[in-house]
Amino acid sequence: MHTPRVGGAALGLAAAATVMLASAPAASALGEDDASLRQRVAELEARLAELNQTSTHHWLTEQRAADIRALVQDVLADADTRASLLQGGGTAGWDNGFFLASADGNFRLNLKGLVQVRYVFNHQDDDAEDSSRGGFESRRTKLIFTGHVVDPSWIYKVQGNFSSMGGGFVLEDAFIGKALGNGWTFLAGQVKVPMQREFLVEDYDQLPVERSLVDAEFNAGRTQGAAIDYRGDWLHFTFGYTDGHTATGGTNAPALAYDTEYSLTARAEVLLAGSWDQFADLTSWKGEEFGFMLGGGIHYQDGEYGTAADEIEALQWTVDASLEFGGANLLAYVVGRHLDSTTIDLDQYGFVIQGGFFVTDDVELFARYEWGDDDISSEDLSIVTVGFNKYFSRQQLRWSCDVGYGLNEVSATWGDGLLGTGGAGAGWRTDASDNDGQIVFRTQLQLKF
Repeated sequence: MHTPRVGGAALGLAAAATVMLASAPAASALGEDDASLRQRVAELEARLAELNQTSTHHWLTEQRAADIRALVQDVLADADTRASLLQGGGTAGWDNGFFLASADGNFRLNLKGLVQVRYVFNHQDDDAEDSSRGGFESRRTKLIFTGHVVDPSWIYKVQGNFSSMGGGFVLEDAFIGKALGNGWTFLAGQVKVPMQREFLVEDYDQLPVERSLVDAEFNAGRTQGAAIDYRGDWLHFTFGYTDGHTATGGTNAPALAYDTEYSLTARAEVLLAGSWDQFADLTSWKGEEFGFMLGGGIHYQDGEYGTAADEIEALQWTVDASLEFGGANLLAYVVGRHLDSTTIDLDQYGFVIQGGFFVTDDVELFARYEWGDDDISSEDLSIVTVGFNKYFSRQQLRWSCDVGYGLNEVSATWGDGLLGTGGAGAGWRTDASDNDGQIVFRTQLQLKF
């Protein structure tokens, strides 16, 4: 049947109107003036009415006109809702992580997460039936909330991890901070003890698959307390008064729990070249400028008086150097600790040197050597680790593999841990006396959002 031209034009205009009206919410969301939107809709309705009157076949029936009017009203209602949300200040999106914020900038919530799925194979050079073990684990599954409230100077962080042993949710970080101006910040809550560089760098910003056994034993873990932090153009300094080392009750404990009589920690860093942002991770990306940072820390704590537990006095120190060459990196540090109580008197030392370089734009090779003397075992810790990282989107998505070899036995101090967490989380086990040659293979897929 022949359709008059004016009817075809009306049909095309109606279709165009539907498309334009359907896109109106998006336009409103981008900030289009509401009055302008209503004027466009009114013009379209007028044109449709004109075409309806001039069409000899009156193809636009009253029912169809009513349907279009209903569609127009729905679109306007949706546009009003979106405009109301925008006027109320609600914003959300992606800014190196998902966020929610108020339009005036006084409130912000950043949501981040980390998933590390790992396969580990371990072989010990002994005659035990179970000399080789292997399996998968969710090494870390974290939720991280940061942001500010009231105004940008009041900051906060809440971070927890679903344990790889049983999946229980464990609180890691929980603090409130106040930016005081001129580079000074006050913090109160649960944080990492600000001393050892390898531990202070986040889990997802490491170079090998896992931190060294030297770090696992010597880092003081997380603790509750208060700290003052200063960061300037070339100097960064942190001083904390806390509940002390994780092993002595400093983490997730009530105020009157037995932990320490007092605990003091200080760390300083000097930026000799480059920028502070470069040293947030242990990798030097291609194209970055040369960077050089020196750091050092000291920690002292005294055990709780008048308890049945052994009152341990601990003095610990560390010195580190970090260099970045725009595609290659180097980290070296030495750490020492003196432990004194009624039953022990130990002087322990360790050092780590590691480095990496990019062989392509997204493949990085690395190596690490670590040594430790626990002042207990007959042999010192001595481990070599080599591996590679394949970056799909920098630290957000990467695949890592490494192999570690124990040149000497891994004694109980390093395998099971004396004060630190030991080697279990890193895939290492305690060797039998005088055994060496333990091998650990690890491969991991990391997703950070």
